[in-house]
Amino acid sequence: MDISLLEGLQRWHTLRRSYARFLEYAAPDSRYFWLDVVTIVIAVLTNTLMIWLMGSPLSLIQAGDYSALADVLGLFAVVLLINQAVQFAGGWLTNWLELHFIGRLRNAMLERLFALSFPVAGQQSKGDMLARLSHDVDRVSAVLVIARLRLVSHVLTLSLYVGMLFWIDSGLALLALLTTPLFLVHQRIFSPRKRRAAEKFLQSNGELLAFEEQSLSNLRGVSANTAESFVTRLHEAVFNRARNWGVQERGLDVAFHVSFTLLIYLIGLLIVLVGAEGVRQGDFPVGALVSFLLYLGYLTVPIRGLAEIAFQVVGHMPAAERILQVFDASPMVREQPAAPDLVVSKGTIEVENLGFHYPNGTEVFRGMNISIKGGETVALVGPSGSGKSTFAYLLLRFFDPQAGLIVIDDQDLTAVNIESVRRNIAVVWQEPFLINDTLRANLLLAVPGASQEQMEAACRKAHAWMFISQLPGGLDTRIGAGGVELSGGQKQRLAIAQAFLRDAPILILDEASSALDSQSEQVIVQAINELRADRTTLMIAHRHSSIRSADRVIYFDGDGSVSVGKHDELLKGHAAYREAVIWQTTGTDSETG
Repeated sequence: MDISLLEGLQRWHTLRRSYARFLEYAAPDSRYFWLDVVTIVIAVLTNTLMIWLMGSPLSLIQAGDYSALADVLGLFAVVLLINQAVQFAGGWLTNWLELHFIGRLRNAMLERLFALSFPVAGQQSKGDMLARLSHDVDRVSAVLVIARLRLVSHVLTLSLYVGMLFWIDSGLALLALLTTPLFLVHQRIFSPRKRRAAEKFLQSNGELLAFEEQSLSNLRGVSANTAESFVTRLHEAVFNRARNWGVQERGLDVAFHVSFTLLIYLIGLLIVLVGAEGVRQGDFPVGALVSFLLYLGYLTVPIRGLAEIAFQVVGHMPAAERILQVFDASPMVREQPAAPDLVVSKGTIEVENLGFHYPNGTEVFRGMNISIKGGETVALVGPSGSGKSTFAYLLLRFFDPQAGLIVIDDQDLTAVNIESVRRNIAVVWQEPFLINDTLRANLLLAVPGASQEQMEAACRKAHAWMFISQLPGGLDTRIGAGGVELSGGQKQRLAIAQAFLRDAPILILDEASSALDSQSEQVIVQAINELRADRTTLMIAHRHSSIRSADRVIYFDGDGSVSVGKHDELLKGHAAYREAVIWQTTGTDSETG
């Protein structure tokens, strides 16, 4: 077998197999899809009849049969109304099908990203992920919904029009079909170039969106460093790369359509020359020639459409591959089949000979052993990058350790249901997780079924109700993207209210009072002390006041080991901890202070 033919078959098999994986997102609407097909069939049949009826009056006039002319024109009007009605219905159904497909696929991608958890999903920039969720999904939709329906329309139209051409004059029809190889060569020239340009554009467009997302999320930093001109120049360079590939891809589209149209017109001109000779000799009625030319002219629509579908299928394949990369990514944490729920009664945490390193090989823990009592408050202290946040990630099962165990109430975390683990842990990060919605919606993130009374009580405990009650909309006030309408302290208190509302037996606080003024901090510390009663609390602490309020301190040495003890014990016996506390409280080194 010819090598190029074999490669072509392999590429076609890959395309078919990849696109077939998306059919499940169109399957729920299959009955509407077939209803749309019915409208397409009726539209094509009425189009075919209308073309024939357009040539008939000329033949009647040529024959002097004016009595039948009114009947033909009346029939044409009826067929035209039917045609336009089904085209309207079909167009509406097609848009409906496309939007439903896009919605399901985007939801499935988002669900998959959540299942992968942030370590895997975070390997790609947010901008690139947004490009996959929007632009790439739109391209796949163009193939799986629009192109499939157009394929039905074009194949049926081509079959009927070719049949009519042979019925009118088989010789002219055969002459037209002999030009088919020219279209195949044309397709082969453009398709690989289109695929490469589309692939490069999607990649560079993802990089552009990532840059824009990062720039917009740090407007204060850009302005504070007077870096507007510098960032604008960088943006221009990134945009130019995307623009160049976009211009090349669209240029190929234009070249494809223009050259295809030129080819069609040249073939049509040949047919006109041959057909005109038949009319001159009296062998071909004028009406029949007009109908033949109309069928031939309209035949360009399905021929061009089929060529564009093939062009589109190849050109949009990189978008399909980028989406499948999301679905095929392997999560770092795998749940055992039929894993039981974590049941927390006391909240004891035992860490036994723990070993963990990141995928890039960076070792964080080596042979770590910790025992945390139920209801105990422990401060996690150490230099940046020593593993404080990583320990919290392991508790939440964003990662699983490569060695050793983390046990909560005698249950190995790797052997229980992941969702139940996170359901038993409330977290307040330094950067609160807030969505662009109302205060109520943000509280419901913690407990979707929470009542008005529960939300108000949680806000009062977090000392957030004071500012919420003064807002015109109360809990129904929208807070903007990332809580932009709130101050830093208000956002932090709202996050603390989420933790109160969640009421989990284990609490992780990432320096929860750091965004508050000193007066508010005192009130919040009292509220947190109340929340800590009978709950195991881990505080990722940087401030001396937070450390002193803990029952014990776990100091992460930064070499994979930890030191555990009370604050006063470590202050006397642990040099690095003493240096950190002195620096925190005085801002000087012990050797210089």
